[in-house]
Amino acid sequence: METIRIREHVVEFEPVSHTYYVDGIEVPSISQICKMQNPGMYAGIDQGTLKRAAFKGVGLHKEIEDYERFDIPGRSIEFDNYLEIKKQLGFTMELSERMVIIEIDGKIACAGRFDMLSKIGEDSVLIDFKRTSRIHLEYVTLQLNLYRLGLVQSYGYAIDRLMMIRLRNFEANVIEVPVQEMETLDILKRHV
Repeated sequence: METIRIREHVVEFEPVSHTYYVDGIEVPSISQICKMQNPGMYAGIDQGTLKRAAFKGVGLHKEIEDYERFDIPGRSIEFDNYLEIKKQLGFTMELSERMVIIEIDGKIACAGRFDMLSKIGEDSVLIDFKRTSRIHLEYVTLQLNLYRLGLVQSYGYAIDRLMMIRLRNFEANVIEVPVQEMETLDILKRHV
């Protein structure tokens, strides 16, 4: 179990069950909130296929993390595409894989862990990496806006832009996502 302090709260993450606890109380993950808002996103897809895809996605995230933190290059075509996009956009990593919590009306609503906070020029850019076969824009927009809200509330960061980078086999997409603070709060209030 991983444990950190965010403001006055003790936040724990159990990686096997992917469960978050804040001050000893289980709270939904940001991913769970996004799935509640987009319930049919993976309808009709075999569970084995989803597990294999998740495994490959975790592997890609690890390649990126190992490179950014320890300068260990990855070996996949997706990693090579990551390096090309990083070069094109000129971003530098500021933070990665940091836990955040979101509070609404004095109650912890959810917790999660974002992929990367980067700098592109003077802009602070929150980036989420995906390896999905399809781009689920509604899901990603909510997810990045929730992470943004969590970064603001948890650590006081100002986030200028939101971006998804999709890397799958030989495909690479960079998609800017709009900041939707009020819409995100409305959705969150409906699900907690």
